[in-house]
Amino acid sequence: MPLLRFSYVISSILCRASLLFSAAALSNHEQKDHGVKAAIESRQVSGFVGAEIFMRRAYQASAVAGKYLYIDGGELSYRSPNSDTTTYQYSSSTLSIDLCQNWTNETVVFHSTNKPPSAPDLSITSLWYDEDNNIFYLGFTGRASRFGDWPETPPLSLWSFRPDDTGSGSWKEEIGTADPAWNHLTRTFGGYTAAGSRRALVLSGTTQDLTAAGWPYPALLPGIVHFDMTTKEFANKTATGFNPGGRAIWGRMQYVPSFGSNGLFLLMGGDLGGDGTTNILFDNIWVYDAETNQWYNQTATGNIPEPRREFCIAGVNSTNETYEIFLYGGSSGDLGSPAIPFDEIFILSLPAFHWFKVDYPPQHPRQGHSCNAVGGSQILSIGGIDSNSKISTGDGFDITKSTFNSSADPFTQGLGIFDMTSLKWADRYTANAPAPQNGSQFSSSDLRNMFQTTHFTQHSGNTQLYLERVLVCRRFRKQTRLQNSVLWKRGTSCILNLSARQRWRMPDQKWERTK
Repeated sequence: MPLLRFSYVISSILCRASLLFSAAALSNHEQKDHGVKAAIESRQVSGFVGAEIFMRRAYQASAVAGKYLYIDGGELSYRSPNSDTTTYQYSSSTLSIDLCQNWTNETVVFHSTNKPPSAPDLSITSLWYDEDNNIFYLGFTGRASRFGDWPETPPLSLWSFRPDDTGSGSWKEEIGTADPAWNHLTRTFGGYTAAGSRRALVLSGTTQDLTAAGWPYPALLPGIVHFDMTTKEFANKTATGFNPGGRAIWGRMQYVPSFGSNGLFLLMGGDLGGDGTTNILFDNIWVYDAETNQWYNQTATGNIPEPRREFCIAGVNSTNETYEIFLYGGSSGDLGSPAIPFDEIFILSLPAFHWFKVDYPPQHPRQGHSCNAVGGSQILSIGGIDSNSKISTGDGFDITKSTFNSSADPFTQGLGIFDMTSLKWADRYTANAPAPQNGSQFSSSDLRNMFQTTHFTQHSGNTQLYLERVLVCRRFRKQTRLQNSVLWKRGTSCILNLSARQRWRMPDQKWERTK
């Protein structure tokens, strides 16, 4: 089993052992705490507020490590009962949630770990996880907040956080502010970023005085920055293979470990200029091979999402040797009354590069949130602002504040759980839910060959999404045609299964079942 996925299996084993050891205690705890608002452990600082006053949380980073989900950075708002005054604050602690326990978004317990005074508190930030060594890296991306006491823009540095088995961990400054590594690098926010296979990437993003003190004007920077987690060194490379200027903002990047010699990075959405007028359409998916610094542009088919920014994505292997990327929410780019917020979930199935839309009643549009695959059959959405705020004129900061103030998050504590078995939103997380039970015509032979190099692994209940009732796939012979595209190798055809009795097959298919 590749080392990359080893900690996932260990995580599931630890969860199961923990649940068996403390089953009776958990039962008593749930009976005692039924109906109680979300709790916080005693070491909590300002990253958390009680559910009864919580309004919004957004622009944080989140990632799973072992049996905990960690949340760092971002901003939040809260309002006392019977008060018209809203408090706006930035998060100054690292939060975690135990994924080995069942909880609702009212009874969930947040663990909180204080940061050293010099560790940066950033918004629109990232949390890079080195799975092999169980360590997070942060501080390279993000901007200072204008909420709270308006903290000074922190100088560029890189910090590590090593999680422990209690939901806490230890902090360490890895690259200090005076290190010459920063001579040719600048902190940005809003760029495309992801981590995997002992490296982290950041494509483009904006810099301004909230990312680099004294920076004279906002600028969209070109290029893609590599961070090597083994050597702890940065390298800045051109990204002209992505577009001639190597610039973009507000889209998302996903590391896909299941294809290529050492995994691949996929980029989607956002726009090229930052003003919403040059959208990157979702019928084109960019594939980046970080090993060779090669870019590929692959056409996608199916139910294509509308252009959007500030959505969230989460990815997971399925058992039929496909990899599914889930996309939720986002907006058209504007804030205030002109905004077009989205409340939709799409699934991009690889290697078919085919989009499916999950049909459910839209009720909770949001942007600026994060999401993670957790608990075997669930996606956890964290935070998000109300982009369609009550005001559309005035200072830009006033409009930003209004997105944290116009409405309370319909998800208690900003936590929404999407159940992949029922295809519905829920307020309850279930630990260790069941694990899970398409080819395409590629734009180049090199890209096709990379997607034929696979290393799928067995699934652990703590990290895989249950897709059996979402995508039902059958295997077909080579050269099966699917919507005018030839399927490579062992082709598959997928249908969207919204219930046991409602199935839709993709149109104009002619197929023969393999023996």
